[in-house]
Amino acid sequence: MRIVRDIVATSLGVALVAGSVAFASGAGFGRAEFVDPRSRPTIVSLDAETLARFHFGHIVHDTAWVEAGHAMPPHQYDGVGPLFNAPSCQECHGEGARGRAAGRAGVAEHAFVMKLGGAPTAYGAVLNTAALPGVEAEGRVEIAHRERAGAYPDGTPWSLREPSYRLVGLAYGAVDATTVLKPRVGAALFGAGLLDAVTPAAIDAAMRAQPAELRGTRGPGRFGWQADSPSLRDQTERALAGEMGLTTDARPGDDCTPSQAACREARHGGAPEVPVEFLEAMLTFLRNTAVPGRAPARDTPGARLFDAVGCGACHRDALTARLPRGNVTIAPYTDLLLHDLGPGLSDRRVDGAPVKSLWRTAPLWGLRYHLAHGETALMHDGRARSVEEAVLWHDGQARGVRRKFEALSAADRAALLAFVASL
Repeated sequence: MRIVRDIVATSLGVALVAGSVAFASGAGFGRAEFVDPRSRPTIVSLDAETLARFHFGHIVHDTAWVEAGHAMPPHQYDGVGPLFNAPSCQECHGEGARGRAAGRAGVAEHAFVMKLGGAPTAYGAVLNTAALPGVEAEGRVEIAHRERAGAYPDGTPWSLREPSYRLVGLAYGAVDATTVLKPRVGAALFGAGLLDAVTPAAIDAAMRAQPAELRGTRGPGRFGWQADSPSLRDQTERALAGEMGLTTDARPGDDCTPSQAACREARHGGAPEVPVEFLEAMLTFLRNTAVPGRAPARDTPGARLFDAVGCGACHRDALTARLPRGNVTIAPYTDLLLHDLGPGLSDRRVDGAPVKSLWRTAPLWGLRYHLAHGETALMHDGRARSVEEAVLWHDGQARGVRRKFEALSAADRAALLAFVASL
């Protein structure tokens, strides 16, 4: 990586115009209207130096990295790959939003990543579908869907889109039938710093307040679809290494396995490829980016139904976060706990056998922004084309809640769904 310190110094020296600042307290803390994607609102007012670092982190997030050694125009950085899925964070988290549809015409897109579980494979923990010249990409993912039809008790029909996955064009040999396929769509980054700051006591209190049948469990961390990453820093470093092939101080090696000689021998972009100044700037951007939109109205029929059927037991509207300014209450609509949502949502092995899977309750704040900006792709793998489909996929511990939703009148179902869509 070249001229790192000069680039950072230049960015910090530029007079930047701050975006709007999120609302100051209560359920609306951390939320603000997103007007200009080039100037993201911050959750609190930042001093000039931190604000400049925030904007530089936004640049790093959005910029496509190139092959090591290539001539680079301003604000383009080298070291991507040799194996990767996308050259920028922006491709999977467009302006901080969650990923869109998993694939069109049956082929997975950049916002979709196939992670691999079970015994170690020749492909590491992530199937990298892109590669630099001279290195063969690991393969690709084909997605097929079938419709599952059903009806509510009142006779209103519904249909769900059920995906299945196949690894094709594997360049480094077949994978074992017991390899676990873990399809993932990029999660929203809005409010990530506030989730990082939620106190352990708040998570424990949420767990104690849940009825026994809905009670979640603490995961290894609080980030990732299965809460397997302990911090925002760790989650960011994992994504840079596994999905972009970019090294950091904490993860100094590319995701090249012993079977991938060309990957191991390819030119690198420095040690590390993401200098600490760049990583800290990205973390400043992620920790301080607000959640789009105002807090939803709680005194509505839909909000009351949301609580009455039990959605609010896990999608909690009040958690305590500890910030430098003191404790604040946020409304992320998550408990940051793991829950069993049934075999229909479970990851599956290559041979089709389901693997019991626990899922972190997805934060719902910012959902209105997602629904208003392009194709809807909800759940961990983007299978749900609407909020209604996402609700109907809930099973396992959430089966009773889903059945209460199904038993509502058509008007009440519509009111509840409209409330969720307003979050």
